[in-house]
Amino acid sequence: MIHDLIQYIDSSIFVVKNYQREKHYKMLLAVNDAPNTKKAVKYGVRVAQSFDLYTTAVTISSTADFREDYKKASAWADKFLRRSGVEYETRLEHGKFTETMNAIATDNHIIVMGSSTKSPLVKFFKGSKPLKVCEECNCPALIVK
Repeated sequence: MIHDLIQYIDSSIFVVKNYQREKHYKMLLAVNDAPNTKKAVKYGVRVAQSFDLYTTAVTISSTADFREDYKKASAWADKFLRRSGVEYETRLEHGKFTETMNAIATDNHIIVMGSSTKSPLVKFFKGSKPLKVCEECNCPALIVK
């Protein structure tokens, strides 16, 4: 069902798994060189400011050597978070994106990430990283379009 919603609805989607109103959540913000990352960071900052959420901006590389564009995206997010006044930390991790994100995320995190830019047909057959994270994680996730 998540697959259908994300693929065809042209707006940001909040996928709720195990949400508890009384729990104090933290935000886990996925940062990379994808086109929707800046939009996700901006949206995530607005949510963090509104709900006073501690934010962790994490950049995940498949290798231990981070590409220059990943470093630039992480530096941009760090600067944006610092200027916004949100309490945050920045992490650089290496590993497979879905597995690493799910390992970092606990049940008191809300994951915020940009949507995939793949076409609906490609997403249908191959899937996408945001879809896989939503399916495998045990915490709420916000996919920003």
